[in-house]
Amino acid sequence: CLGGNMQVPGSYGNYVKMQSAVSATGDGTSLACFDVSFGYFNFATMQVTGITTATITFEANIDGTNWVAILVKNLNTGVEATTTTANGLFRVQCTGLMNIRARISSWSSGATTVTGIATS
Repeated sequence: CLGGNMQVPGSYGNYVKMQSAVSATGDGTSLACFDVSFGYFNFATMQVTGITTATITFEANIDGTNWVAILVKNLNTGVEATTTTANGLFRVQCTGLMNIRARISSWSSGATTVTGIATS
């Protein structure tokens, strides 16, 4: 599944490649936290791989236009932050948000991939 809605037993989710082996700064593809058929998803989980020397800034909006940095929880360390410079799994409660993105705000090396899923 490369993107779109998917049925998970006992749940419903939206899955998207937010960044795909990117070697530059850039906004990437946003992860929708709302589906017209389903409503709001409860959580978004993102997996970051391939970081060498880069910073990812996690951002969200409710109007589809104006992005604001958000705290995400590193599932390995339990630390909450708006950015990461390391691979890992990151989660945020997304009820009430329209979109989330993992913007590569600085880059020096590496091919970074971010995969995200919003679930009920």
